[in-house]
Amino acid sequence: MLLTLDTLAAQPRWKPEETLTLVGTSRGDALGGWGENLTRRFGPQAIARVRGRLPPPHVHIPAVLTAKDTLPVHAQLLLTEAIVDEFLGGDLRALYPLLVEDTRAALGRLQLALVKTIGAHRAIAQGAKQFRSIYDRGSADADTAKGRARVVFRGHPMFGHPTWRALQVMATGTLLELAGSPGRVTGEDLAQDSFATVATW
Repeated sequence: MLLTLDTLAAQPRWKPEETLTLVGTSRGDALGGWGENLTRRFGPQAIARVRGRLPPPHVHIPAVLTAKDTLPVHAQLLLTEAIVDEFLGGDLRALYPLLVEDTRAALGRLQLALVKTIGAHRAIAQGAKQFRSIYDRGSADADTAKGRARVVFRGHPMFGHPTWRALQVMATGTLLELAGSPGRVTGEDLAQDSFATVATW
């Protein structure tokens, strides 16, 4: 069954206490300057408003995170849901254009030019190779060709989390946009701990 962003956004969320059971860590730049981005868009109280929605383990999450930082994998998911609920009316799909804009700004001209030069299929393949430098558990394997790429994630309960799955679909779509090859991205439910994204352009 192919899962679109609409389908994933409509799926019931995990309860916060369920998300908090996910083990493992992720690199801080997976969230990057989330606080700065929110402040720019929604004003000086944006960070406090989002933190007010977070469970106790994450109420003091730094507003800017780098590749030198690590945080629990559930922090990214709970923070994403808090942002969507506070500013986007609970519609996860509305996050997508913001991710494209923020990623474009964070990369800068030189890196954007590199993404366009290597093309979408190579950019997606490189992203899969770098997976274990971002997450400490699970795996990602890419099968790419010109005009198509499939990435399979296996070996972590997080890969069954609907918000994480939606983020992967959006992240792949963002890569297509930045590479100048807009197309279609769907997901595949492989198992409780496995998921795939399929991009065509």
